[in-house]
Amino acid sequence: MPIVLLSVLVLGALAVAATWPGFVPKEIVVSGNRIVTRHEILTRAAILPHLSIWLQNTAAIGRRVEAIPYVETAAVHRMPPSGIRIVVTERAPFALVESGAEAAIVDRSLRVLQPANGDESLPLFVLASGVALVPGVYVPAPSAAELRDAYEAIAARGMNATQLALDRFGGIVVTQESGVRLMLGTPHDLSEKLGLAQAITAQLVARERRVAAIDLRAPSAPVLVYR
Repeated sequence: MPIVLLSVLVLGALAVAATWPGFVPKEIVVSGNRIVTRHEILTRAAILPHLSIWLQNTAAIGRRVEAIPYVETAAVHRMPPSGIRIVVTERAPFALVESGAEAAIVDRSLRVLQPANGDESLPLFVLASGVALVPGVYVPAPSAAELRDAYEAIAARGMNATQLALDRFGGIVVTQESGVRLMLGTPHDLSEKLGLAQAITAQLVARERRVAAIDLRAPSAPVLVYR
């Protein structure tokens, strides 16, 4: 009998949760957003207006909001008796990615946030033509991750890189803020190559030598290309 009684009570509670008008969403709170508008978040959330908050699928709501390119996470909470809170964290622009005639802003994870508008002051990663740059999708080319990792290694040394690309042999080519290009080759021994680049650059500045590029593909025999 206790089991039967418990079952009846549970079913009764579920019936109340499903039918009592006091549980219908009346207040939806959105927080954490600065770039994405409240309207876009609510549109993607698609909260059912006449369904009890206890019957709303909060996990599915969160996934729909996270489909917005700039949204990294979306946590959805019920606020009894009739409220729902959506807390989002947004992605931060990290770099520009260019492939052929297409260019887009990406975050550090290389998720495409939006098409480039030409006003960004972000490092540029140049990829081969034909790479799809679809908002909300991660850049599929492995070379994008290779360039990102190289950029972070360069930035960690306090060096300013404005553009990174791969040459026809797959070697990394970095254009610095000064305009001097670093031909780094493969990522192998990248730390050694960057240390050597810093040492050479410091000597060039002191001597006011006009160098167009530093070829470090063979670190034991660096080559300077003058303007």
